[in-house]
Amino acid sequence: MKFRMSIIPLKLLALLTFVALPATCANAESTSETPSVSVSFTPPEGWHMAEESSLSKRVKVMVIGTSAKGFPPSINIAVEDNFKGSVQQYMKVVKSICDNKGNTFKNLGTIKTDAGIGNLSQVDAKSAYGPLRMMHVILIKDGTVYIATATALAEEFPLFYGAFFKAFKSLKIS
Repeated sequence: MKFRMSIIPLKLLALLTFVALPATCANAESTSETPSVSVSFTPPEGWHMAEESSLSKRVKVMVIGTSAKGFPPSINIAVEDNFKGSVQQYMKVVKSICDNKGNTFKNLGTIKTDAGIGNLSQVDAKSAYGPLRMMHVILIKDGTVYIATATALAEEFPLFYGAFFKAFKSLKIS
């Protein structure tokens, strides 16, 4: 099995963290809107796959871990088709959305994944559970934007840092 990730609204993310299936997964895989393309990554060991029927349209796969503080960490993949621009242009849109919502956005540069070089960014946001930290890897291939998002409580984010980066680096598009 393989998973997909994406940027999703915080209220939806909070809802999705409680609908995990009990089975663990070794790989996460999904097919994008384009039938001949699939995106995959290797999730952290012991994490569970969220129920596919509860995901938003653009979020193809989501995996959920466990937390001592009540807000489980997650990784998801989202896909946006028909984007006619560069990664830099897309990052400006992401920054603008974050600024409009009062979130703190940082462009962290690039990251090498199995799918190629992606842009790495970080967003700090407030939620009913407390401050959240999200990291995104964004790649654009043939007009399709692939967004891998890792989310955790800001205070717990360092605990998952290694697992998040390992999953990000394993991102594949085929």
